[in-house]
Amino acid sequence: MDPRSTTIEEEFVTIIGANPEEISRAFQAQGLADQHFAVVHRMGRHRFTMAEGADSSTLFDGRPLVAATYVRRHPG
Repeated sequence: MDPRSTTIEEEFVTIIGANPEEISRAFQAQGLADQHFAVVHRMGRHRFTMAEGADSSTLFDGRPLVAATYVRRHPG
């Protein structure tokens, strides 16, 4: 296993919504800042698919949605 891979000391939350404002509201409503979550990368428009072998399935009817991923790192 690659030593740079995600460890159990990291917890991720991804919020998916129609626009950045919706994601920001969800971040605040869930109290993620108070729980020490920080954004991993800027918000952006994504298409979502499941990795199911050669036949990956599209999620959300293939609609591109805005997503933001947040991380909380625990001292390890």
